[in-house]
Amino acid sequence: MGNKIRLYCRKTDSYIPLNGRVVTIGSSRECHINPGHNSMPSIAAHLLFSKGSYDLQPLTSGIRISLNGKEIERGLTLKHGDTFCIGDIGYIYCERDLETAVKKDPASPLEELIQVIVSLLRNKDEEVFSDLVASVARLLHCDASRLVVEDSISGEHKTVARYPSSAGLDRFSSRAIKWAKEAAKTIIMHEDEWKDESGSTCSLQKNLIGSVMCAPLKQGTSISGFLYLDRIQDSEGFNNIDREYCDALLPLFSVILENYQERKRQKETIARLQQTKFVSSGSMIYESEIMSRLIHLAEKLARTDSPVLILGETGTGKELMARYVHEKSMRSQKPFKAINCGAIPENLIESELFGHEKGAFTGAVQRKIGLFEAAEGGTVFLDETGELPLPLQVKLLRVLQESEIVRIGGTDTIKVSVRIIAATNKNLEMEVNSGRFRQDLYFRLNVLTLNLPPLRDRGSDILLLADFFILKYCTQFGLSSKTISAKVKNELLSYSWPGNIRELENIIQKAILLSEGKQIEPEYISLNKSSLLKKDVYETTLTLKEARSHAERQTIVNALKKTRGNVSMSSKLLEIDRKWLMKKMDELDVSADDYRH
Repeated sequence: MGNKIRLYCRKTDSYIPLNGRVVTIGSSRECHINPGHNSMPSIAAHLLFSKGSYDLQPLTSGIRISLNGKEIERGLTLKHGDTFCIGDIGYIYCERDLETAVKKDPASPLEELIQVIVSLLRNKDEEVFSDLVASVARLLHCDASRLVVEDSISGEHKTVARYPSSAGLDRFSSRAIKWAKEAAKTIIMHEDEWKDESGSTCSLQKNLIGSVMCAPLKQGTSISGFLYLDRIQDSEGFNNIDREYCDALLPLFSVILENYQERKRQKETIARLQQTKFVSSGSMIYESEIMSRLIHLAEKLARTDSPVLILGETGTGKELMARYVHEKSMRSQKPFKAINCGAIPENLIESELFGHEKGAFTGAVQRKIGLFEAAEGGTVFLDETGELPLPLQVKLLRVLQESEIVRIGGTDTIKVSVRIIAATNKNLEMEVNSGRFRQDLYFRLNVLTLNLPPLRDRGSDILLLADFFILKYCTQFGLSSKTISAKVKNELLSYSWPGNIRELENIIQKAILLSEGKQIEPEYISLNKSSLLKKDVYETTLTLKEARSHAERQTIVNALKKTRGNVSMSSKLLEIDRKWLMKKMDELDVSADDYRH
């Protein structure tokens, strides 16, 4: 391992001595060679000294590693003068005089620009924009450059990158950007055009700018940003050849800028979702007070080992809640087994739950372990428990009371240790009164109860879940991120959601596939217009207290919609005191923020 064995790094134009039997290369601080590149894995490769030289050995498939221009997947011995690349970082292996191995040719501005663009597209790193505008400035012999993003709604301009970094924003003319936007094409301005009608000087004159070229970047028919270039006085002004060169680069810049804006939208959506209260499973998303209270209760119930009964309409997420209770319990490291009691034929469900012995019935060619045995030490979730046949209800009661089962066709009693979580959308008290559900089983199950609210009562959770499903399916289908319009938001908030979260997910998935633009409009949202919240309330059997609460809530919501979330105006519209209205809103879990569009 002589002192002369070194690596020449093209990126840093420096030499790295190789010492030690193993030399690691990667982005981890613990690596011997760290190129400071965000896209490189923590440990990408290592150099292993053997028989007088080093072997290059890839350690991950997450990045391209090539030797003398050919991609490698296994270890190879390096020879003097060999060139290898890890991602975009190139090295030359030197065993003797370094000059014989390295002959560095400076890259042309065009080669430099291409290298920056390739790096940008591969790494998707916003910081590379600085290198990009610098390369364009050198390519077109400019003294300064700037990449600007235009907000599609407010029309405000934001500088993404500028060259040199010391250039003040007052150097860049807003007038040039305005002219380029109005002309919808690349414009060139010279110093004789700086003065306005009053003859006063502008920032361009103060900064001794002699020529400006500004090009709009388009996404379809709309302008998404601008590429701004300038040259100082006493240098050659921009001409039509420069304009043609710039126009040739615009499609590439437009795509790069579109990708940047897409990643920015996704980051903002993810950040918003992360700021809300995510459950550990990653599947339950909420920010409403009613769900916060329910999750807090679920965490308390999870600490016990008693049965839990989850009540709620179809599609409200009863299985997700059951999984959450399991994950928060002492049985979280053991199996979670779920079964829909209403989806399996009556003659098969007993075998699914309790198992059977070989020969117990026709087709029982071998012993089968049931769900209760398979979930030993864990949790069994019985969805739609109200659909269980009466004979099976007796066997389930025995599991709850004695913690034991008997397989079909068997005689041996088998002890099981499982926690049972049951769920139903039926009124079990009415089922008991009608003789379809055993009263003793109901009492055993109804020890700890969680009532999942329907989606229509969860307020802003509707829009939060819609954002989550948009992000999920746009990613799944490989589509650009989309948003929902204000009209769609109003429709989603005023809809009764008879299918709850499952219905919302299906509607968003369909809208993403049908809509063509960046925004989802009402024509792509297939809601049943007759399913209004107020209609659904009175067609459901409710207690007088529930009916009054629903009526009060809907009246307050309608007032907030009309006043765009203004509580004071809403109180006047409802002819009640503002403090009383705020108290009622708190009781009914209504937030004025949901209606301030």
